[in-house]
Amino acid sequence: MNIPVNDVHIGKAIDEQREKLKLSKSEFGRRIGVPQQHVNRILERDTMETKRLVKVCQELNFNFFSLFCPLHTQQISAYLSAISLEGDANNLIGDAALLAQLEKVKGELKEVQSDLEHEKRENQLLKEQIAGLVANMKDKDAIIELLKERRE
Repeated sequence: MNIPVNDVHIGKAIDEQREKLKLSKSEFGRRIGVPQQHVNRILERDTMETKRLVKVCQELNFNFFSLFCPLHTQQISAYLSAISLEGDANNLIGDAALLAQLEKVKGELKEVQSDLEHEKRENQLLKEQIAGLVANMKDKDAIIELLKERRE
């Protein structure tokens, strides 16, 4: 079976979630039981020990494992899931993958909006420059007409 696995920089993903929760690096370190000076190293690394990642998932309330391999969202009835889970039905099957994908799209949208604002500002500057050049041409045309009249 061919299962897609994404290449994820886990440190960056953790840092984004930490910032989203407005959690300081020192508070994050305290929660996962790591000295504050080691937090930056964790956030810079693209790998992490599985046991530590489980703790990070719990503390940041986000399933980072779903970033590596998208969960297949299969339609399962609540009744069957309740039976298979001994009454502990979890109707959020696949929500972590969907949330991760949504966050990625939100980030892309912010980038596009930022690019659009930049293009609008640049367009406005170009319009002002064109208006200045048109005014300059009118002045030069007037000067040319005056010079022609003097020759005559």
